[in-house]
Amino acid sequence: MKLTPLDIRKQEFKRVMKGYDKHEVDIFLEMVAKEMEDLIRENNTLTEQKKELDAKIEDYRRMEKTLQDTLLSAQKTTDELRKNAEKEAELIIKNAQIQAEEMINNARKEIQELERQISALKTQKETFIAQFRGFLQSQLRMLHEIESPEQEVESKVKKKPTEGYKSIGDLFYEKP
Repeated sequence: MKLTPLDIRKQEFKRVMKGYDKHEVDIFLEMVAKEMEDLIRENNTLTEQKKELDAKIEDYRRMEKTLQDTLLSAQKTTDELRKNAEKEAELIIKNAQIQAEEMINNARKEIQELERQISALKTQKETFIAQFRGFLQSQLRMLHEIESPEQEVESKVKKKPTEGYKSIGDLFYEKP
């Protein structure tokens, strides 16, 4: 059975001949009732404070869990970002290597093409020089042939007097 301050105040005791002083017992019971009321009030206040503190503790625990979850999520996100960045970097490097190899192969092909063109141009140059030399030699022969009759005529004119020739044409067409 739970005892309340009202129970203490209303408690009646049997009277006996050599019993306690009723007035002192009533005063003591009143003091006990007041003290019990104060203790009940304090207990209620402390119970309310405990509930509030328990609620705050629960809030803090939820916040702590939320922070832990957020931290864990941030860590996972960071790990994923790092892994993705590493994969992307590897892909960029691989693509750069492929492009570099393609550029080198293209440069080699271009060098080979240029060397082929240079060789063809050298061949064309040599052919042109040979043909031009042949042309010049034939022109020089023709020039010598053209100059030769004039020199022969001049030498004949210097050696022989012009008498006896009917015309200048006879100088050119003279038979030896």
